[in-house]
Amino acid sequence: MRVRRLDTKGDWTFGQSRANYATESEAIAQNVITRLRSFQGDWFLNLDHGLPWFQNLEKPASQTRLKQSIKKSVIETAGVTVVTSTELLFDEDTRKVTVYITYDDIYTQNNQLSSPL
Repeated sequence: MRVRRLDTKGDWTFGQSRANYATESEAIAQNVITRLRSFQGDWFLNLDHGLPWFQNLEKPASQTRLKQSIKKSVIETAGVTVVTSTELLFDEDTRKVTVYITYDDIYTQNNQLSSPL
């Protein structure tokens, strides 16, 4: 598996030839983060892609339902074989959530990923 690397702002990188591409476990991790940052119904080619963020954050918001959606999205990412843990950390002051995920992929086992969303 090979995907174009993203910079810190989430834009594609250019000008470095093969260094602009992520492979194997790094590519899968990038795909997982991209899926988690995507809103369901936002990509016209696949309306099921991404997370149903608006539905999960409606009042009353359910952490259990959100964790299930995140786990489902990660396990459906190409190359992920199993999700072993999913944790959410809510910061009420900044109104941001950080997702901590541990999963196995087809290249290595026990990858840990954290991403502010």
